[in-house]
Amino acid sequence: MSSQPPTVVEMSPSSGLPPCPLCGASETKVIYQLTGYRVARCTSCHFDFNGDFHGGGETGQTFDRDYYMEAHRAAFANHANDYSKDPSLKVFENRLKQVEAQIGVGRVLDVGPGLGTFVKMASTRGWDAEAVEISEYAANHIRETHGLQVFNGDLQKFPGEDESFDLVTFWDSVEHVAYPKQNLETACRLIKPGGMILLTTDNFDCLVADIASLFYKATAGWCTYPLERVFIDRNYGFFTDETCRALVERVGFHVVVIDKMEYPLEKIKLSVLERLALTSIYGMAKLTGRQAQITVMAKKPQ
Repeated sequence: MSSQPPTVVEMSPSSGLPPCPLCGASETKVIYQLTGYRVARCTSCHFDFNGDFHGGGETGQTFDRDYYMEAHRAAFANHANDYSKDPSLKVFENRLKQVEAQIGVGRVLDVGPGLGTFVKMASTRGWDAEAVEISEYAANHIRETHGLQVFNGDLQKFPGEDESFDLVTFWDSVEHVAYPKQNLETACRLIKPGGMILLTTDNFDCLVADIASLFYKATAGWCTYPLERVFIDRNYGFFTDETCRALVERVGFHVVVIDKMEYPLEKIKLSVLERLALTSIYGMAKLTGRQAQITVMAKKPQ
């Protein structure tokens, strides 16, 4: 078992910000001052992170019922009791088929399963599936609705045996946790040699982030709303394909696939004008390879 990370985040004396959660460097700077929080950048590894939210791993109540059923209702409520209605289901199935082509069917641990679509789908495909979920509400929901085994807490405290899983997945969860690097190190420890990690997270080197940044800069920081829709306040880490690949490789994996896609429009609460604008941006992003989500599939060496 790896050592437990500290629960107290030390602040950098030069910036009043915590050190970089990936490389540990203390030299960080604010790049966006948003409503109630700051987006910071590490001057060493160039990783962006939320300087005022230190990850959901500190408390399971960060992602409570209100988060799932009210604040992010569009993303979760419509499939809360019927996973087959989740707009992301087809993406999950296609990615899992890619994994199965590499390593077959085995034992999978889903980290941050939300309301359980992926872990339930995996179990129906013959995987021995379980999950780790920091949200007490979400963990209870998966147990009661899908009848699956869920450990409630941060991955760092999960009592799994070394090299006991064929696959560990992070679907839109690594950006929320308090210790992203340590979580991936733990995942590497849990995965068998030749096993895989599958990780999807938001990509902040994308067209929609560029446009939001332009509004912010053109208004000298006055117009923050577009950036606040992109740099979400309950995200800790803001990855790019470069920083995501570097992290995965740093903890011991060999990248097999890294590509991009967009988050389903059906899962985002938008006004009519916002939906039209985002649809257009999605089209331009696809043509230029600047989509807003990254998927990494990587293998642990034999």
